[in-house]
Amino acid sequence: MDAIYPYAHIIHLILAIMFLGYVFTDFIMISALKNKFGKETDEKINQILGAKSFKIFPISLLFIVLTGGVMMSKYINTNAGFFETDLQKMLVIKITLASIIVLGVLFNIFTKITKRKKSLFMQEHFHKVVLFLGFFIIILAKMMFSA
Repeated sequence: MDAIYPYAHIIHLILAIMFLGYVFTDFIMISALKNKFGKETDEKINQILGAKSFKIFPISLLFIVLTGGVMMSKYINTNAGFFETDLQKMLVIKITLASIIVLGVLFNIFTKITKRKKSLFMQEHFHKVVLFLGFFIIILAKMMFSA
């Protein structure tokens, strides 16, 4: 596992930057465009972006989770323990926060596949939640290795 750790780390960071960067761009830039061009154009923009993001981001999130699992196994395992050190405690909090994001994305995929209507909360606020949780995940990541 130690041999692939650096590769998993780089892949994890690149994909996490892309994932949160897209959410940030959607939340700040694309939401500013809504209601500027008319309903028909807004729907076209949402369809085009939604189709692209639906193809790319579930796969990237899957690889974020897989590479995160590889990295996690170095610090949390039967030999090292689970809640023995501050690093492990912060890592468990990070995993919990990331799990909330993953569950939200899975819920969105489920509603898209089953062609159900998204809940108002998921439609209006999920990206805000992802940015908020992502911010704390980043802070925890920096705190884990600076102590």
